Amino acid sequence: MGENKHIEELDAFAKKYIKEADQEVPSLNFTSSIMDVIAETQNKKVFKPNPLISIKGWILLFSLLTVCILYVSKGKSIFETWKLPEKYKYTPIFEFPDLFKNISVSNTMLTACFFFTLLIFIQMYLFKTRFDEKLNS
Repeated sequence: MGENKHIEELDAFAKKYIKEADQEVPSLNFTSSIMDVIAETQNKKVFKPNPLISIKGWILLFSLLTVCILYVSKGKSIFETWKLPEKYKYTPIFEFPDLFKNISVSNTMLTACFFFTLLIFIQMYLFKTRFDEKLNS
C-alpha cells in the first residue's frame, strides 16, 4: 500500500511539472538548417586514408628487389667480392662449414621468383583499388 502512495505522489509531481513546463517551438527555418548541416557532413571527407608506403617508396623497393635478383643471377659470389687484405685476416673461434659455397640458383627458379613477385605486386594494387572503392562509396 505504501508503494501505491509513492507512485501516486510521483504521478502528481509529473503532471505538475508538465503543466509548468513551457512548450518549445522550433524556429521557422529549423528543418532547412538541419538539412544544411546534414548536407555539409555528407559532402565533407571525414577520413582520408594515407598510404603507409609512398609511391617513391614502392619504386625504391621494387628497384632494390630487381637489383638483388639481377645480382644473384649474374653477379659474383659474396665471398669473392669481399676479400679482406691479409693483414686484416683473423682466426675465428668457431669454424663454420662453407654452407653457401656450393649453392647455385637456376634461371628457371629466378624467373619463377620474378613472376611470383610481380603477381604479388599486381594483386596488392588490385586489392588497394577495390578497398578504396568500397571505403569511398
